Amino acid sequence: MRSYCLFCKTGSEKEIAQKVNQIYHGVNAIAPMRVCPYKLKGKWEYREQALLPGYVFLFTEGELRDKLPSDVSNAYKLLEYASGQKELQGADYNYSMWVYRNHGRIDTSKVLTQGKRVKVIQGPLSDGFGRIVKLDRHKRRVWVEFDFDGQKRIVSLGAECVKAE
Repeated sequence: MRSYCLFCKTGSEKEIAQKVNQIYHGVNAIAPMRVCPYKLKGKWEYREQALLPGYVFLFTEGELRDKLPSDVSNAYKLLEYASGQKELQGADYNYSMWVYRNHGRIDTSKVLTQGKRVKVIQGPLSDGFGRIVKLDRHKRRVWVEFDFDGQKRIVSLGAECVKAE
């Protein structure tokens, strides 16, 4: 499986993924979303937000053509490395495949807490991808550090805390 990253207008990720999926046969475009908990009027609600605003992942078994169709508005370009290579490599590839394995939807994970130790027991973070740098039990959030596009990024994700007994 090959993966690529398409740079696009922030806020149009889902629309672009749908358009690419319609136009390109054999290409699976995914606009990665995270599901975050919010407390509203005393009740927990879950909302989708872009995991990486301005980016859509493209997955294919074969080569991806260099040019995007002109009718995919708000899609700017395929990201490429300094060498000119556009296919994702190394940590970028691993990150894209984590998104792919989770079907582009990063749901709430269950974490077990014991003192300062945190262990993910269920959900997208259970495969050990990323490093938890902060936990907020009250807001049901974890901040996870990932490497992508040569940069360390910290993303807030949903987490349901379970205390060890």
